Amino acid sequence: MSSEVARHYARVLLDTVVAAGDDEKLESLAGGLDEFAVSLESSPEFLKTLTSPAIARGRRAAAAKAVADRILPDSGLGRFVSVMVARERSGHLVETAAAFRAALDEHRGIVEAEVLSARPLDERDRESLRAAMASAFSGTPRLRFREDPELLGGFVIRIGNRIYDASVSRQLSRFEEKYGA
Repeated sequence: MSSEVARHYARVLLDTVVAAGDDEKLESLAGGLDEFAVSLESSPEFLKTLTSPAIARGRRAAAAKAVADRILPDSGLGRFVSVMVARERSGHLVETAAAFRAALDEHRGIVEAEVLSARPLDERDRESLRAAMASAFSGTPRLRFREDPELLGGFVIRIGNRIYDASVSRQLSRFEEKYGA
């Protein structure tokens, strides 16, 4: 889960690009921000450099900009990360990448969901579920499918903090609660 700071910066970036009428740039920025986050996660030294009070703020911001400009030249990504570093928000850069991806999905009307089923669903069942969710949530569902044999049958859908449980194990639990075992 991203912090309020990360969500704020992600939203500012998204709103700035959308206001400029450059929607085509959004996916490349999301990819560039993801790649920048990976560089921070894979290099503790880089993150330490960006957060070190022993290094002048301007030098830290310039280092972040240089790396981001190599990842995605002439995109504004370098300017964005340098502003975050200059404002002492380096510790939020990784979660800002995830928050930007989530804000972009929301902007596009994409609903992220996880579907648990007792057995693998065939493509026909997956498409049927996708279509039902698209109409129920007035958006484009992005579904991740996993199997959980403990469900016995049926499925469970998780969307954010909401859970829709249509599993056999849940039905058995309700029966047991109602009639006692």
